[in-house]
Amino acid sequence: MRLAVTHPYSWPEVRRGAERIIVETARSLAARGHEVTVFTSGEIAGRRQENGVTTVKLRRRFRNPTRHERWFGWSITPYLVRGRFDAVHAMMAHDALAAVRARHLTKNRVIYEELGSPFRWYWETRPDGRVRRRLIREVDVYGCMSEYSFSGLKSGWCRTGELIPGGGWQSEFDPAGSRKTRPTILFSGALDEPRKGLGDLLLAVDLLIDQRPDIQIWLSGPGNPQEIVAQASGRVRERVTLLPIGEPEGLAQRYAEAWVTSLPSVGDSFGMTLIESLASGTPIVVANDGAPPELVTPSTGAIAEPHDPSSLAQALEIGLRLASDPATSANCRAFAMQFDWDASIAPLLEKLYLGLP
Repeated sequence: MRLAVTHPYSWPEVRRGAERIIVETARSLAARGHEVTVFTSGEIAGRRQENGVTTVKLRRRFRNPTRHERWFGWSITPYLVRGRFDAVHAMMAHDALAAVRARHLTKNRVIYEELGSPFRWYWETRPDGRVRRRLIREVDVYGCMSEYSFSGLKSGWCRTGELIPGGGWQSEFDPAGSRKTRPTILFSGALDEPRKGLGDLLLAVDLLIDQRPDIQIWLSGPGNPQEIVAQASGRVRERVTLLPIGEPEGLAQRYAEAWVTSLPSVGDSFGMTLIESLASGTPIVVANDGAPPELVTPSTGAIAEPHDPSSLAQALEIGLRLASDPATSANCRAFAMQFDWDASIAPLLEKLYLGLP
């Protein structure tokens, strides 16, 4: 098949999770013999081919995101028409609309993957809300990353869709590295975004120190956590280590060395870092909100109540105990296999592109 994958932003403008979805979607499908072209934008226009994927980058003209996304949608429309693609997999609203326009001439299937959550109240606050409502009616496949996001599609718009979770390459995450001697909690996410829950995590760790005096916390992700960390107690601050962001490929060692990965966030539509942790054999601890609880079983982690440090401390203790169980690593890896690009995600996408049940 001739396939197009579209997204108006490229690294480093998109968040790492979204970047991984775009790159790995294209790479995995190319590895299965499909002709894949990625359309995106950046400061410098260009065209390159790598790992069997052709990337066409348009030169960005507008700094304002609303104007840029609208411009990108109109700009790629001629490319989609000339390309005569069998399917277009769009990651944002205006490029999905471009695929709908091209379909009138090329008959390509349009797959729109919602990277957030299609809640009606949220769309009413967005400048592209009208475009999104049109997509509800006109795309061939409306994909959501989690049951949590899917619930917004069904309840708010009475539309059926498909579950298209984020994925990972199981082979990239090796649990062979031994865990640190000290109990180590890894927080991997936006460090300065309050809804990600770093403040809650630091309060919970303070409650754990008396029973686990050697506990330590690793912080990994974009943003400056200084203001949030400064509000923690002195005994918590002395246990915090801020790690460099590094490359995605280097995160595997951090996951494997940590005892628990905790992301007590609210409102997340998925949890890519949590999948990566599980693929590394490391249990997870999350808040009971959004999509992350869907990734937790009794053998892979624990769930705490949102914004409740006491509940989170109890969940962290469960996670730390799991890390000491020799069976936990294999249990986490087995659960993560359902998100493996080769084993699960790429075959699912092929069916959607072909319109197969």
